[in-house]
Amino acid sequence: MARGPAQHCFTACLAIAAGVGLGAGAAETGSGADVDALTEPMLEGIAQEETRNGPFSRNLIDLLTSLGLAYQEHDRHELALAMFDRALFVKRFNDGLFSLDQAALVERLIDSELAIGQVTSAASLQDRLVELARRNPADPRAASIFRDAAERQIDQYERYLRGEIPPTLTINGAGPDGRAAASMWQARRHYNAAIFALLRNVPEHQAELAELEEGLARTYFLEASTRRRRAYQGPGDPLYGLGLVSYVRRVEYTRAGSPSPVEYAQALIELADWSLLFSRNGTAVKRYAEAHALLVANGVPAASIERLFPADTPVSLPTFAPTPFDAAAGAGSTGYVDIDFEVGKYGQPRDVTIVAMAGTAAAAASKELTTAIHRGRFRPSPLAQENWTGYRLRYSLADGSLTPRL
Repeated sequence: MARGPAQHCFTACLAIAAGVGLGAGAAETGSGADVDALTEPMLEGIAQEETRNGPFSRNLIDLLTSLGLAYQEHDRHELALAMFDRALFVKRFNDGLFSLDQAALVERLIDSELAIGQVTSAASLQDRLVELARRNPADPRAASIFRDAAERQIDQYERYLRGEIPPTLTINGAGPDGRAAASMWQARRHYNAAIFALLRNVPEHQAELAELEEGLARTYFLEASTRRRRAYQGPGDPLYGLGLVSYVRRVEYTRAGSPSPVEYAQALIELADWSLLFSRNGTAVKRYAEAHALLVANGVPAASIERLFPADTPVSLPTFAPTPFDAAAGAGSTGYVDIDFEVGKYGQPRDVTIVAMAGTAAAAASKELTTAIHRGRFRPSPLAQENWTGYRLRYSLADGSLTPRL
């Protein structure tokens, strides 16, 4: 139900009274006295401003916001909500219903709603925040709002895929393929809106644009990985082409920013990674070679090249997804599994060998590791053409850490 000015004033009065009462009741604890000492001058200032200039005075926005922050910092979230809500009402009265300047207050409201467990109310406020961004699509401040919305959509769907939440997403598609496509469509819509918000000043936002393009490409990978058929359908896969556009733009944004050789090579390598994931093997190998040659030609130290093409630990693709080594570790487990394998020219694992193991769970973990590695894809190393002997690794069952084995 919409609230009028009188109701907002009344809400504020109740909140102020509650704040004073709560402070007096909690004074014996020490923390209540501290809150009283901090907030009583603020309460007086708000009352004086209302008397002088009325309940819609612009000056009230900062005063109410400061009081809300004080309550929030002391975990008085119900009172903080009342203050932020009143400040938001006054701001909308003065600056218009859809000004993006109110976004910071909405975010504060979300923080307090979540702090007291009001997940549904927080979600409604998040939708309200996205609507504000849509009303101001060319404002650079809208980009972070759209990005957060996209990441929430992806996080929710990934939790659903892991079985952490029931299949209750509001998606019209039937079956896992349809749910993946619809959920990722929403995330893409937000990513594209975030990118649009920054395009008026590309030089200033190159790094953020590059990250948004990677996030957008991630949605194509996630959809591909949830199909009933094998994840990647070869060179003609439409999802490959869509993600490729994002990675190409990311390379262009990086190049336009006068990057260091390492930064530019990193962008080229990630473009190559994407091609490799979708079996565009020849294209990927050429791009890896281009990146490696760029690093060598610019005299980049071997240690820096090693971080991009490590010879002692594998780089699992895609780099933004869980690795094949994440699943086998378990809380309370002890011991290790020593495992060797090579990575072929096109990133395919081969010659996977369990060398040694220790611990009660080691035998089961070794089977999981072997299967996961065989199903994985890894960044090929230029060292493979220089008498490279492959990866010699020790996998800790306690924490899932992976370290080179001498």
